[in-house]
Amino acid sequence: MRPATPAEVERWDEFVAANPDGGSVLQLRAFGQTKSRFGWQARYYLLGNIAVLVLSRRLPGLGEFWYVPNGPGVGDREGLKTFTEAVANLPARPFMVKIDPLIPKAVVTTEDMQALGYVPAPRNIQYNVSTVIVDLRPGEDGILASFKQKTRYNIRLAAKKGVTVQVVPTNPATIKTMYRLYGTTTKRAGVYLRSQSYFADYWQGYAASGHGQLFFANYQGQTLAGAFIFFIGDKALYKDGGSLRDHTEVQAPYALQWEIMRWLKARGIHDYDLHGVPPADRLNDPAHPLAGLARFKTGFQPQVTEYIGTYDLPLRPSAYRRWLRYGERLAATYEFRVRRRLFY
Repeated sequence: MRPATPAEVERWDEFVAANPDGGSVLQLRAFGQTKSRFGWQARYYLLGNIAVLVLSRRLPGLGEFWYVPNGPGVGDREGLKTFTEAVANLPARPFMVKIDPLIPKAVVTTEDMQALGYVPAPRNIQYNVSTVIVDLRPGEDGILASFKQKTRYNIRLAAKKGVTVQVVPTNPATIKTMYRLYGTTTKRAGVYLRSQSYFADYWQGYAASGHGQLFFANYQGQTLAGAFIFFIGDKALYKDGGSLRDHTEVQAPYALQWEIMRWLKARGIHDYDLHGVPPADRLNDPAHPLAGLARFKTGFQPQVTEYIGTYDLPLRPSAYRRWLRYGERLAATYEFRVRRRLFY
C-alpha cells in the first residue's frame, strides 16, 4: 500500500471506478477535496490496483485517526484481509482505522470481520447500511412494472397534474434553492443540517468532475422538490434531496425520481441506490425514524440490500480504548461547539 503519485491523483476517479466494489462516490476525489476544506486531510493510496481514499485527522493524546468512507473498495473477505495486513505493516500507522465498505452481509459476516481484527463500531457513520437499489437495466416499461402499483399511480398523477422535472446547473442560485428544500426535509426529520457553504463546495465539486447532477421538480412556477444525484461507472446514489409540503397532492417527488431514473438509464447507469431505509427486520415498523422514507423508497424497490456497516480496526489498543471512553465524544463536541460542524 503506497501513496498515489501526483499524476495518479489526477486520474484518481478512474482508479476508483475500477475498484472491485464497482466504485463508491464517497471515494472520489471530489469528496476528499471537500473534506480537506472542512477539517480532514485527504490521503490517496493504491493497494495494488485498488484505490483507497483515506480521511485523516491527528487527535491530541491519541495520534492519527483514519476514516475510509464506504471503502476500502474491496468486494470480499480476502480483499479486506489484504487491506488490513497492508495497513498494519505501514511504517507510520494510525492508532485506528474506521471503515464502512459496500460489502453485503451475505458476503462477509461479523465473525469474518472479528477474525481479521475488526470490532463493530459504536454506530454507523453512513446511512446506506440498509438501502434499496433500483435495477435500471430493463426497458422503461419493465422498470415501471417493477414498482408498486401506488408508485406507478403517483408517477402518472404527477404527469397529469403538470409536474415537470428539470436538469439544472449547479450554481449559487440553484444551490440556494436546493439547500432550502434539503433544510425543510431535514428539519421535519429532526436531523442536523450542515452549512450551506459545505454543500455548495460538495455539490459543485461533484458537478465539475462529472460525477453529480442537480434536478428540480416544478409545479405552477414553484420548485417543490429537488435532488442532487451522485454517480460513478454504472452506479448512482440518491443521497441529498428535499421537498416542500406545498401541493403534496401533485406527487412531485415521484415525478422527480422517475425522471432521474430515465436520465440515469440513458447514460448507462444500471444500479440506482436510494440511500437509507430501515433494516429488513424493521422495514414495516412505524416507529423507525426512517419509516416515512421507507414507504416512499420501497415503492420503487421492495427488496432491502444490507451492507456490513461500520467497523473499527484498533492498531494501538490502549489509544483505541481512550477513543471509545472519551476521545470521539470530545472530538465531536469540539467540532460542533467551536467549529459549528459535524466531526464526520
